[in-house]
Amino acid sequence: MPKPRVPTQIKVIRGTFRRNEAPANEPQPDLLKAAPKPPAHLNKWAKRMWKDIAGKLLALGMLTDIDLYTLEVLCEQYGIYRELKDAITHRETPAGREKISIAQYLAGQNSQTIPEYAAMRAAFERYTALLKEFGLSPASRSRMDIPREPPKAVDPMEELLNAK
Repeated sequence: MPKPRVPTQIKVIRGTFRRNEAPANEPQPDLLKAAPKPPAHLNKWAKRMWKDIAGKLLALGMLTDIDLYTLEVLCEQYGIYRELKDAITHRETPAGREKISIAQYLAGQNSQTIPEYAAMRAAFERYTALLKEFGLSPASRSRMDIPREPPKAVDPMEELLNAK
């Protein structure tokens, strides 16, 4: 299986970018200046994640206009996972809504035949796969070298005078 390609922006942040290995005509989508509102169809957990993640990606200079669709799916998968987990870990009783553990829910059942549990696991797998695309998993984040201070603006005239 071929190794997945790493976006140039991620390589720059990691410090592994090499100009001689960069594609000659790589598309450079426009970076967003402000985070857009989350899509209306997302559930409450997905909207909360959108607001949090979009702001952080924006601050890192990693959110472009064409990333919004992938971000939407990432947040949607997280929302589906949380919605299903909530449905599994809460049950209605005569005294009201009761919180239970997943182990209590699965007691005496086969986890492979419970549709809610299978759907929750599938949503979580899709969510974690998309996290890597944005460099948001612990492993993918550990390969990045992000400067703590934003880079200082370079004066084009100063750069021209200092060029050798």
